[in-house]
Amino acid sequence: MTETPILLPDWASFERDYIESGIPHLFVVCSAPSVSMFVDQGADRIGARFEVSSAKADNQAAALAQIHIDDVVRDGRRHIEIWTDARHLFANFYRLTSEIVASVVKDRADPETALTEAVARWDALLTRPSLMSEETQAGLFGELWLLERLIAVQGPDAVEAWVGPVRQPHDFRLGDVELEVKTTSGSTRIHTVNGLGQLQPSLDCSLYLLSLKLANAGAGGRSLPEAIAAIEGILAASPSAIQRFQSGLAAVGYDTRDALLYSRKRRLRDAPVLIPVTDGMPRLTPDAIAQIAARFVPERIGKIVYEIDVEGCGFPDGSDAFHALIPAALTTPGA
Repeated sequence: MTETPILLPDWASFERDYIESGIPHLFVVCSAPSVSMFVDQGADRIGARFEVSSAKADNQAAALAQIHIDDVVRDGRRHIEIWTDARHLFANFYRLTSEIVASVVKDRADPETALTEAVARWDALLTRPSLMSEETQAGLFGELWLLERLIAVQGPDAVEAWVGPVRQPHDFRLGDVELEVKTTSGSTRIHTVNGLGQLQPSLDCSLYLLSLKLANAGAGGRSLPEAIAAIEGILAASPSAIQRFQSGLAAVGYDTRDALLYSRKRRLRDAPVLIPVTDGMPRLTPDAIAQIAARFVPERIGKIVYEIDVEGCGFPDGSDAFHALIPAALTTPGA
Protein backbone atom coordinates (compact mmCIF):
# COMPACT_ATOMS: atom_id res chain seq x y z
CA MET A 1 0.00 0.00 0.00
CA THR A 2 1.32 3.43 -0.91
CA GLU A 3 2.11 5.49 2.14
CA THR A 4 -0.03 8.60 2.63
CA PRO A 5 2.17 11.70 2.35
CA ILE A 6 2.44 13.83 5.47
CA LEU A 7 0.99 17.21 4.48
CA LEU A 8 -0.37 18.46 7.82
CA PRO A 9 1.14 18.77 11.29
CA ASP A 10 0.34 16.00 13.76
CA TRP A 11 -2.86 16.60 15.72
CA ALA A 12 -1.10 17.51 18.99
CA SER A 13 0.82 20.31 17.25
CA PHE A 14 -2.21 21.56 15.31
CA GLU A 15 -4.33 21.61 18.46
CA ARG A 16 -1.67 23.49 20.40
CA ASP A 17 -0.88 26.04 17.71
CA TYR A 18 -4.28 26.65 16.13
CA ILE A 19 -7.11 25.34 18.32
CA GLU A 20 -6.18 26.28 21.88
CA SER A 21 -5.52 29.94 21.03
CA GLY A 22 -9.04 30.40 19.65
CA ILE A 23 -7.65 32.77 17.03
CA PRO A 24 -9.03 32.25 13.51
CA HIS A 25 -6.40 30.78 11.23
CA LEU A 26 -5.94 29.57 7.67
CA PHE A 27 -3.31 26.85 7.21
CA VAL A 28 -2.37 26.66 3.53
CA VAL A 29 -1.46 23.12 2.46
CA CYS A 30 -0.77 23.88 -1.20
CA SER A 31 -1.67 26.45 -3.82
CA ALA A 32 -2.24 24.25 -6.89
CA PRO A 33 -4.78 22.92 -6.33
CA SER A 34 -5.72 25.38 -3.60
CA VAL A 35 -6.11 23.36 -0.40
CA SER A 36 -6.19 24.77 3.13
CA MET A 37 -7.31 24.03 6.67
CA PHE A 38 -9.26 26.67 8.55
CA VAL A 39 -10.11 27.35 12.18
CA ASP A 40 -12.91 29.79 12.99
CA GLN A 41 -12.95 32.38 15.78
CA GLY A 42 -12.99 30.65 19.15
CA ALA A 43 -12.36 27.34 17.37
CA ASP A 44 -16.12 27.10 16.86
CA ARG A 45 -15.47 24.91 13.85
CA ILE A 46 -12.57 23.46 11.88
CA GLY A 47 -12.48 22.27 8.31
CA ALA A 48 -10.74 21.89 5.00
CA ARG A 49 -11.29 24.12 1.97
CA PHE A 50 -10.72 22.88 -1.58
CA GLU A 51 -10.86 24.95 -4.75
CA VAL A 52 -13.01 23.26 -7.42
CA SER A 53 -13.98 24.07 -10.97
CA SER A 54 -17.69 23.33 -10.62
CA ALA A 55 -20.43 23.27 -8.00
CA LYS A 56 -20.58 20.25 -5.73
CA ALA A 57 -22.94 17.45 -6.56
CA ASP A 58 -25.13 15.75 -3.98
CA ASN A 59 -23.76 12.40 -2.90
CA GLN A 60 -23.67 10.13 0.12
CA ALA A 61 -21.01 12.17 1.85
CA ALA A 62 -23.54 14.98 2.40
CA ALA A 63 -25.60 12.69 4.66
CA LEU A 64 -22.97 12.46 7.40
CA ALA A 65 -24.38 13.63 10.72
CA GLN A 66 -21.39 15.53 12.14
CA ILE A 67 -19.59 16.48 8.92
CA HIS A 68 -20.92 19.30 6.76
CA ILE A 69 -20.18 20.15 3.14
CA ASP A 70 -20.72 23.68 1.81
CA ASP A 71 -20.34 25.09 -1.67
CA VAL A 72 -18.84 28.57 -1.21
CA VAL A 73 -17.34 31.32 -3.31
CA ARG A 74 -14.27 33.15 -2.00
CA ASP A 75 -12.31 35.76 -3.94
CA GLY A 76 -14.40 34.94 -6.99
CA ARG A 77 -13.40 31.28 -6.95
CA ARG A 78 -15.57 28.30 -6.05
CA HIS A 79 -14.59 26.09 -3.12
CA ILE A 80 -15.91 23.11 -1.24
CA GLU A 81 -15.66 23.31 2.55
CA ILE A 82 -15.75 20.13 4.60
CA TRP A 83 -16.13 21.04 8.26
CA THR A 84 -17.41 20.12 11.70
CA ASP A 85 -18.39 22.07 14.79
CA ALA A 86 -18.49 18.99 17.04
CA ARG A 87 -15.55 19.95 19.23
CA HIS A 88 -15.35 16.55 20.95
CA LEU A 89 -14.72 15.04 17.51
CA PHE A 90 -12.09 17.54 16.34
CA ALA A 91 -9.17 15.11 16.75
CA ASN A 92 -10.85 12.32 14.79
CA PHE A 93 -12.13 14.75 12.16
CA TYR A 94 -8.61 16.15 11.73
CA ARG A 95 -7.20 12.68 11.09
CA LEU A 96 -9.98 11.97 8.62
CA THR A 97 -9.32 15.30 6.92
CA SER A 98 -5.62 14.43 6.65
CA GLU A 99 -6.57 11.47 4.48
CA ILE A 100 -8.85 13.62 2.32
CA VAL A 101 -6.17 16.29 1.85
CA ALA A 102 -3.63 13.64 0.86
CA SER A 103 -6.00 12.18 -1.74
CA VAL A 104 -6.79 15.58 -3.23
CA VAL A 105 -3.20 16.81 -3.33
CA LYS A 106 -1.44 13.62 -4.33
CA ASP A 107 -4.06 11.83 -6.46
CA ARG A 108 -6.02 14.90 -7.65
CA ALA A 109 -9.18 13.28 -6.30
CA ASP A 110 -12.45 15.16 -6.10
CA PRO A 111 -12.87 16.36 -2.48
CA GLU A 112 -16.29 14.78 -1.97
CA THR A 113 -15.14 11.51 -3.50
CA ALA A 114 -12.08 11.57 -1.25
CA LEU A 115 -14.36 12.14 1.75
CA THR A 116 -16.66 9.28 0.79
CA GLU A 117 -13.73 6.91 0.28
CA ALA A 118 -12.05 7.95 3.54
CA VAL A 119 -15.27 7.42 5.49
CA ALA A 120 -15.63 4.00 3.85
CA ARG A 121 -12.13 3.08 5.01
CA TRP A 122 -12.97 4.15 8.55
CA ASP A 123 -16.20 2.13 8.41
CA ALA A 124 -14.16 -0.87 7.30
CA LEU A 125 -11.91 -0.27 10.29
CA LEU A 126 -14.84 -1.06 12.57
CA THR A 127 -15.08 -4.55 11.09
CA ARG A 128 -11.40 -5.25 11.73
CA PRO A 129 -9.75 -5.99 15.08
CA SER A 130 -9.45 -2.88 17.23
CA LEU A 131 -6.43 -0.61 17.07
CA MET A 132 -3.44 -1.48 19.19
CA SER A 133 -3.66 -0.18 22.73
CA GLU A 134 -1.27 2.55 23.87
CA GLU A 135 0.65 -0.09 25.85
CA THR A 136 0.98 -2.30 22.78
CA GLN A 137 2.04 0.65 20.63
CA ALA A 138 4.74 1.60 23.14
CA GLY A 139 5.93 -2.00 23.28
CA LEU A 140 6.20 -2.18 19.49
CA PHE A 141 8.03 1.16 19.45
CA GLY A 142 10.59 -0.32 21.83
CA GLU A 143 11.04 -3.45 19.72
CA LEU A 144 11.50 -1.32 16.61
CA TRP A 145 14.15 0.72 18.40
CA LEU A 146 16.17 -2.43 19.07
CA LEU A 147 15.54 -3.87 15.62
CA GLU A 148 16.77 -0.72 13.89
CA ARG A 149 19.87 -0.74 16.09
CA LEU A 150 20.62 -4.36 15.20
CA ILE A 151 20.04 -3.80 11.47
CA ALA A 152 22.37 -0.80 11.52
CA VAL A 153 25.11 -3.01 12.93
CA GLN A 154 24.43 -6.43 11.40
CA GLY A 155 22.58 -5.61 8.18
CA PRO A 156 19.24 -6.92 6.87
CA ASP A 157 19.79 -10.42 8.30
CA ALA A 158 19.17 -8.92 11.75
CA VAL A 159 15.42 -8.99 10.97
CA GLU A 160 15.58 -12.74 11.61
CA ALA A 161 16.50 -11.97 15.23
CA TRP A 162 13.03 -10.47 15.81
CA VAL A 163 11.33 -13.71 16.82
CA GLY A 164 8.53 -12.45 19.05
CA PRO A 165 6.07 -12.12 16.14
CA VAL A 166 6.61 -15.78 15.22
CA ARG A 167 5.39 -16.89 18.63
CA GLN A 168 8.77 -17.48 20.23
CA PRO A 169 8.87 -17.01 24.02
CA HIS A 170 10.96 -13.81 23.86
CA ASP A 171 11.17 -10.79 21.56
CA PHE A 172 14.67 -11.30 20.11
CA ARG A 173 17.19 -14.12 19.85
CA LEU A 174 20.85 -13.63 18.98
CA GLY A 175 22.43 -17.08 19.01
CA ASP A 176 22.02 -18.32 22.57
CA VAL A 177 21.14 -14.84 23.88
CA GLU A 178 17.48 -13.86 24.26
CA LEU A 179 16.19 -10.33 24.74
CA GLU A 180 12.86 -9.31 26.23
CA VAL A 181 12.04 -5.64 25.49
CA LYS A 182 10.06 -3.68 28.06
CA THR A 183 8.97 -0.04 27.85
CA THR A 184 7.58 2.40 30.36
CA SER A 185 6.36 5.98 30.16
CA GLY A 186 7.01 6.47 33.86
CA SER A 187 9.99 8.12 35.52
CA THR A 188 11.14 4.82 37.08
CA ARG A 189 11.80 1.48 35.46
CA ILE A 190 8.64 -0.33 36.49
CA HIS A 191 7.52 -2.85 33.90
CA THR A 192 4.54 -5.16 33.50
CA VAL A 193 5.34 -8.85 33.07
CA ASN A 194 2.80 -11.13 31.43
CA GLY A 195 2.90 -14.71 32.63
CA LEU A 196 5.42 -16.94 34.31
CA GLY A 197 7.41 -17.66 31.16
CA GLN A 198 8.22 -14.14 30.05
CA LEU A 199 11.27 -13.85 32.30
CA GLN A 200 12.38 -17.47 32.05
CA PRO A 201 15.20 -18.22 29.61
CA SER A 202 14.82 -20.97 27.06
CA LEU A 203 16.92 -24.11 27.41
CA ASP A 204 20.67 -23.38 27.11
CA CYS A 205 20.01 -19.64 26.57
CA SER A 206 20.83 -16.50 28.52
CA LEU A 207 18.00 -14.00 28.91
CA TYR A 208 18.27 -10.23 29.24
CA LEU A 209 15.61 -7.60 29.78
CA LEU A 210 16.05 -4.42 27.74
CA SER A 211 14.42 -1.57 29.66
CA LEU A 212 13.41 1.53 27.72
CA LYS A 213 11.92 4.69 29.18
CA LEU A 214 9.78 6.53 26.63
CA ALA A 215 8.50 10.09 26.60
CA ASN A 216 5.90 11.76 24.41
CA ALA A 217 7.84 13.89 21.95
CA GLY A 218 5.25 16.33 20.60
CA ALA A 219 6.61 17.58 17.29
CA GLY A 220 9.91 15.73 17.79
CA GLY A 221 10.71 12.05 18.08
CA ARG A 222 8.98 9.49 15.91
CA SER A 223 5.56 8.03 15.41
CA LEU A 224 5.15 4.30 14.80
CA PRO A 225 4.69 4.81 11.03
CA GLU A 226 7.85 6.94 10.94
CA ALA A 227 9.84 4.31 12.84
CA ILE A 228 8.56 1.64 10.45
CA ALA A 229 9.40 3.76 7.40
CA ALA A 230 12.94 4.28 8.71
CA ILE A 231 13.50 0.54 8.99
CA GLU A 232 11.99 -0.13 5.57
CA GLY A 233 14.35 2.47 4.15
CA ILE A 234 17.36 0.66 5.60
CA LEU A 235 16.05 -2.66 4.25
CA ALA A 236 15.25 -1.27 0.80
CA ALA A 237 17.96 -3.36 -0.89
CA SER A 238 16.64 -6.61 0.60
CA PRO A 239 13.07 -7.44 -0.47
CA SER A 240 13.10 -10.67 1.55
CA ALA A 241 14.03 -8.78 4.72
CA ILE A 242 11.28 -6.20 4.10
CA GLN A 243 8.76 -9.01 3.59
CA ARG A 244 9.87 -10.69 6.82
CA PHE A 245 9.65 -7.34 8.64
CA GLN A 246 6.19 -6.55 7.32
CA SER A 247 4.98 -10.03 8.23
CA GLY A 248 6.21 -9.42 11.76
CA LEU A 249 4.31 -6.13 11.94
CA ALA A 250 1.10 -7.82 10.80
CA ALA A 251 1.59 -10.59 13.35
CA VAL A 252 1.77 -8.12 16.23
CA GLY A 253 -1.39 -6.32 15.07
CA TYR A 254 -0.07 -3.38 13.06
CA ASP A 255 -2.11 -2.63 9.93
CA THR A 256 -0.66 -0.13 7.46
CA ARG A 257 -4.19 1.10 6.70
CA ASP A 258 -4.32 2.50 10.23
CA ALA A 259 -1.07 4.46 9.97
CA LEU A 260 -2.75 7.87 10.23
CA LEU A 261 -4.32 6.82 13.53
CA TYR A 262 -0.92 6.17 15.11
CA SER A 263 0.23 9.77 15.19
CA ARG A 264 1.71 9.92 18.70
CA LYS A 265 5.43 10.65 18.59
CA ARG A 266 7.76 9.08 21.13
CA ARG A 267 11.44 9.35 22.03
CA LEU A 268 13.78 7.82 24.57
CA ARG A 269 13.65 9.52 27.95
CA ASP A 270 17.17 8.37 28.85
CA ALA A 271 19.68 5.65 28.00
CA PRO A 272 18.33 2.12 27.56
CA VAL A 273 19.42 -0.39 30.18
CA LEU A 274 20.21 -4.09 29.70
CA ILE A 275 19.52 -6.31 32.70
CA PRO A 276 20.64 -9.96 33.00
CA VAL A 277 17.76 -12.17 34.14
CA THR A 278 19.66 -13.93 36.90
CA ASP A 279 19.54 -14.18 40.68
CA GLY A 280 18.91 -10.75 42.13
CA MET A 281 16.42 -9.68 39.48
CA PRO A 282 12.76 -9.68 40.57
CA ARG A 283 10.63 -12.19 38.65
CA LEU A 284 8.16 -15.02 38.93
CA THR A 285 8.71 -18.35 37.20
CA PRO A 286 7.09 -21.80 37.41
CA ASP A 287 9.88 -22.82 39.81
CA ALA A 288 9.10 -19.85 42.05
CA ILE A 289 5.41 -20.75 42.16
CA ALA A 290 6.25 -24.37 42.89
CA GLN A 291 8.03 -23.24 46.08
CA ILE A 292 4.85 -21.74 47.51
CA ALA A 293 3.55 -23.71 50.49
CA ALA A 294 1.16 -26.52 49.57
CA ARG A 295 -1.60 -25.00 51.70
CA PHE A 296 -1.89 -22.22 49.11
CA VAL A 297 -2.46 -24.81 46.36
CA PRO A 298 0.01 -23.20 43.91
CA GLU A 299 -0.81 -25.69 41.15
CA ARG A 300 -4.22 -24.04 40.82
CA ILE A 301 -2.78 -20.57 40.24
CA GLY A 302 -3.50 -19.53 36.67
CA LYS A 303 -2.40 -16.62 34.51
CA ILE A 304 -0.26 -14.11 36.37
CA VAL A 305 0.38 -10.48 35.37
CA TYR A 306 2.64 -8.50 37.67
CA GLU A 307 4.97 -5.51 37.86
CA ILE A 308 8.67 -5.41 38.60
CA ASP A 309 10.83 -2.47 39.64
CA VAL A 310 14.28 -2.72 38.03
CA GLU A 311 15.42 0.84 38.68
CA GLY A 312 19.19 0.80 39.32
CA CYS A 313 19.66 -2.69 37.85
CA GLY A 314 21.76 -3.68 34.86
CA PHE A 315 24.10 -1.65 32.66
CA PRO A 316 23.26 1.32 30.42
CA ASP A 317 23.79 1.86 26.72
CA GLY A 318 27.28 3.19 26.22
CA SER A 319 28.87 0.76 28.65
CA ASP A 320 31.14 -2.08 27.52
CA ALA A 321 28.77 -4.65 29.02
CA PHE A 322 25.85 -3.27 27.01
CA HIS A 323 27.82 -3.07 23.77
CA ALA A 324 29.08 -6.62 24.19
CA LEU A 325 25.52 -7.78 23.44
CA ILE A 326 24.05 -4.82 21.52
CA PRO A 327 26.86 -3.06 19.65
CA ALA A 328 26.79 0.69 19.21
CA ALA A 329 25.30 2.07 16.00
CA LEU A 330 26.65 5.10 14.18
CA THR A 331 23.38 6.89 14.84
CA THR A 332 20.91 6.32 17.66
CA PRO A 333 17.55 5.15 16.30
CA GLY A 334 14.42 6.97 17.46
CA ALA A 335 16.26 9.10 20.02
